[in-house]
Amino acid sequence: MRLDFLDDLLSALGRVLPSPPGQLREILILSGMPEETENLRYLAFNHDVVSHDGRTVEFSAVAVINNRRIVHWRLEGLPRALSRIVFHPLWTHRNPMDLFLNNLRGDPVMMDLLAASKSDYTLFGILGIETDGEDRSPRLTQPVIALPDLKGERLEKVVTFEAANQIKA
Repeated sequence: MRLDFLDDLLSALGRVLPSPPGQLREILILSGMPEETENLRYLAFNHDVVSHDGRTVEFSAVAVINNRRIVHWRLEGLPRALSRIVFHPLWTHRNPMDLFLNNLRGDPVMMDLLAASKSDYTLFGILGIETDGEDRSPRLTQPVIALPDLKGERLEKVVTFEAANQIKA
């Protein structure tokens, strides 16, 4: 990983956004990265709306995940089973962030991917997509896992996770 890990995190958003939100770099600097003992650090509120090809795309960067602590953050066994009940979509439909983070923590494939990353950090966000016009299609809300240097099979795993966790409204 290059010394400027902020550029790595912002460029990782390129697969879902044409350009990173203007103030995101400053928000990352002000919020700081998770300390060595923190699993993640929540970011200050940010929301960017872009119209592109007849679609409105909304993005919010929510947190920076500390990949070095994944072994302590993952959910397994009874805690995983209990969290699936607590964070079931019936209860968390108004706060997809909790649902997405819980699903991420309970997904062994994703946890292994983050733990094996050369990058110390992953940017976690929420993407909302809807079509403009009279015949609106459902709004899709999905997690965004911006992990630097994703290619090939690793990228496919992230895209599969994001698609599997879409919420249609």
